[in-house]
Amino acid sequence: MIKHSPLKIADHLLDLGKPKFIGRDFLLQDPATVQKVDDLLINTLGDLRLFYPDFSSWISNIVIPGIITGERSVILEYRNDDLAGLAILKDSDIEKKLCCLQVMPKFQGSGIGLTLFEKSFDLLNTKNPLLSVSEEQRSNFLRIFKYYGFEFGETYYQHYRPLKNEISFNGLLK
Repeated sequence: MIKHSPLKIADHLLDLGKPKFIGRDFLLQDPATVQKVDDLLINTLGDLRLFYPDFSSWISNIVIPGIITGERSVILEYRNDDLAGLAILKDSDIEKKLCCLQVMPKFQGSGIGLTLFEKSFDLLNTKNPLLSVSEEQRSNFLRIFKYYGFEFGETYYQHYRPLKNEISFNGLLK
């Protein structure tokens, strides 16, 4: 597993003022903020490269421009001044999607994931956002998907990676 320096992540958060929400207004407050948020997301979520090969490119070329247009946003959750988890959302006219939810290892099992799901539901104004997980991560999420009544959508063979499945819930991937 890829290891990321907590100090490096903390430095980015201090530079950003420990935001709880990153939306268009936050991102455009200073030209340097765009690169800081890009670096923060890539460094914080770097382990997801194992499941999504173009992950860093997705952050830089889809998420960041989506925040600028107002279609995407990021929720950050802290405990004791440490980043405990975050969620990346897409809220467009045609799609309400929980794109990414990550709880930092030392906070797993502490309820951070539930908090992020609830905040995501509020911001997306739905209890059933579209989302997908890799086949290897499915068992980690089944209990929470059952808890919220998420419905299986479809299994996509080789959607993101060769010989691997991606599984959607609450709708179909476009």
